[in-house]
Amino acid sequence: MKRINSICLSIFILLFIPGCWDQDLLGEARLLYGGGFDLTPNGKLLSTFVIRDSPASEQQGPRNDILFTIGNTPGETRDEADNQLSRMLRTYKNRIILIGEERAKQDISPILDVFYRDSKSALNARIGVTKGRAADILSLKKVGNVLIEEEIDELIKSEEATTTVPKVTIETIYPVMLDPGEDYVLPYLIKKKGRVNVSSIAMFHKNQFTGILSPRESTMYLLLKNNKGKVTRFTQKISTREHQNNYNFITFNVEKSKLKKKILIQSQDLILVNLKLKWKVSIVEYPKDQLKDKKLIEELNKLLSKEMTHLAEQTLKKMQKARCDGLGLGRQLMAFHPDTWKKQGGDWESNYQEVQFVPEIQVEIAIKGIIN
Repeated sequence: MKRINSICLSIFILLFIPGCWDQDLLGEARLLYGGGFDLTPNGKLLSTFVIRDSPASEQQGPRNDILFTIGNTPGETRDEADNQLSRMLRTYKNRIILIGEERAKQDISPILDVFYRDSKSALNARIGVTKGRAADILSLKKVGNVLIEEEIDELIKSEEATTTVPKVTIETIYPVMLDPGEDYVLPYLIKKKGRVNVSSIAMFHKNQFTGILSPRESTMYLLLKNNKGKVTRFTQKISTREHQNNYNFITFNVEKSKLKKKILIQSQDLILVNLKLKWKVSIVEYPKDQLKDKKLIEELNKLLSKEMTHLAEQTLKKMQKARCDGLGLGRQLMAFHPDTWKKQGGDWESNYQEVQFVPEIQVEIAIKGIIN
């Protein structure tokens, strides 16, 4: 009797267990591994879809199928892509989203909207801006033996580790896009002789591309943001004597970086921001000398401190010119100086350009290498 009751109870429970009504089989989908968006001459949207094709046999490797569609919105171009494919396009495995610089000069939030509304989108996909068209980079299909989407993904990942570009994904960029007190930056990609270079940063204001930071400025920005990677390396000229050729340069790595930021409200119309960075660095290359002299070390400390402070000033001025509040000064004014923000926040893009940044970088050579 107990056995019959157990069987009846099990059947009753099974009747109320939901089945796989929302299953989405991989065998019935075409997988997007990368996407690009460009502005066409007539103002429409050119979408580039990098679709991974599985190998027909074990001897063959995977390959990319590149599909181009034109429409008014990303959703419309995606529907057009579905019309050209035998199976539905899915974004489970998407790794990169690239936006051409002409399209990035407009508000990029509509481009990303379709990814946020899809519950199955890969929100850890990296995002970047390209010089020229994104379609031209994705059309490479491969760099060497590596598929283009994997090459770009790994390339950006390595540049994040060397404090060259920020760690940005579709997910992490979303809250900053909605924040009126902070702007963001994205990796800037350049196509060079069949390869892709990622060593600069694209600045944004109000979700629009407004300027570029050079590789050295990009690294300095990340340090001012307190986003140091595993490796942070600079090569600095230390002499103007031409006859010394390549001996008048020094390469060093920032081992430790300590940031102190102080906002001073001088008046309702004048904001002063002191940024003090203390670095402990190791010498990577200095062919001119073996660095045995303490006096020479002190001279190099002063020289590097002066040059790096100048680089910080240059970086901040370029960010102000681009109206990119990448350090989130507006957000800090909201939190700690609400009266000032109430007066200046209404026209922050103009008032931000009037902020006086005073950077100071102190460099201390702590490790000279194994050469005594």
